[in-house]
Amino acid sequence: MKEMLEKTVEYALKLGADYADIRVEKVATREITACKGIIEKAVSGVDSGAAMRVLVNGAWGYASTSSITLESLKESFERAVKMARVNSEKLPEHERIKLADVKNVEDTVRIKVRKSLNAMDISEKISFILEVDKVIRDHSPKIVSTDIRYGDMVGKKILLTSEGTFIVMDVSRAYISMTAIAKEGARIQSYRTRIGGKGGFEKIERGDPVSEAKRAASKAVEMLKAKPAPSGRFTVIADPLHIGVFAHEALGHACEADLVTSGQSIVAGKLGEQIGSEVVTIYDDSTVDFWGSEKYDDEGVPTRKRVLIENGILKEYITNRESAAKLGVEPNGGGRAMNYNYAPIVRMSNTYVAPGDYSFEELIEDIKYGIYVKDSRGGQVDPAMGTFQFNAQEAYLIEKGEITTPLLDVSLSGLTLETLKNIDAVGKDLKLSIGFCGKGGQYVPVGTGGPHVRIKEVVVGGMR
Repeated sequence: MKEMLEKTVEYALKLGADYADIRVEKVATREITACKGIIEKAVSGVDSGAAMRVLVNGAWGYASTSSITLESLKESFERAVKMARVNSEKLPEHERIKLADVKNVEDTVRIKVRKSLNAMDISEKISFILEVDKVIRDHSPKIVSTDIRYGDMVGKKILLTSEGTFIVMDVSRAYISMTAIAKEGARIQSYRTRIGGKGGFEKIERGDPVSEAKRAASKAVEMLKAKPAPSGRFTVIADPLHIGVFAHEALGHACEADLVTSGQSIVAGKLGEQIGSEVVTIYDDSTVDFWGSEKYDDEGVPTRKRVLIENGILKEYITNRESAAKLGVEPNGGGRAMNYNYAPIVRMSNTYVAPGDYSFEELIEDIKYGIYVKDSRGGQVDPAMGTFQFNAQEAYLIEKGEITTPLLDVSLSGLTLETLKNIDAVGKDLKLSIGFCGKGGQYVPVGTGGPHVRIKEVVVGGMR
């Protein structure tokens, strides 16, 4: 394989490319969904192909193919070079792309797997999914529906560049999402939990899916008793899952260097400035053994633990080679692609708030009247304007230092930089959660998390 890829890259250089790389992927995928004890979908397949990228006179050209033959790869490189030439003719001199220098790498990256996803028959996975589905439905007669989604992927990715990098990486990930839907009278509530990881099926088993299924069912039923939330400004305690979404959506995207260099980030030009309180440190970490990590990005750059904010000070952005060159910094391995049909763009990995010194009891003991939010149902963020709005999956009143009434339809909104400065205490109970992030039409695995965090003067949108 390596010899064939080297021939195609050499061919691209002969066609006039200043730089060329090729990514080859062969990944087996499985997707199973269930609802109310019935399997709705169980599909498997193999996604195989190659992506060719070239730089000609400071302009990118890109092509992909599902046929991994020497002839097809050469033809694809021809298309990529033609595209790059056309793009370069229209490109002003100051917009011509340069790539930051990197050291060449030759490496094979293995993933330790105890229970191979490929070795498991699909019938075994179906039985497992029906089991957790039954656990949810058996919890209470108020559970009226379920939504169970399982997915895994196993295979290899190969990258070869004209500069001499050659990397072979294992792919092995699995996850399960479990949603319980409860109904009482006209009121309906749902609760979702997700577990998974890089590796084999053991990563799901370690997450204790039966307990998580019971928790989803219990929470869905509990939230049927929720009362309308108050609206206004409150001191808020955000749990690890909710603060993780804030770290990812409100700050992480703003720290992606392609948005910084294009003027679409509220933190552009603020490196070295105090943008949060001194208790706030936020990482984007590709080295932790978790869902969003890789040893190398899809440009062959070694990844690392990126310090986005340290003690409130903005320290660095997430970069690929192109954005790093524009900013005059060293690339830190942030170039990721969903699959061979897409070119790498700047993406996060595992973004989380670093733990502090407070226990949960210390965080809430002085709050006379506040809100406790847990997990997220999504929301909206504008990295350029620095605004956000997130909906909590679960919320409660805090009264005189005690968690009391469950609350309905709580949303938090505000300004990212103001909120970072209003964080006045950080817990020590770090927890990470799996997820997927969409950007530019591409979805990649990411982790989010943190400890419990206390935030002053948060705008809470409620129904009273």
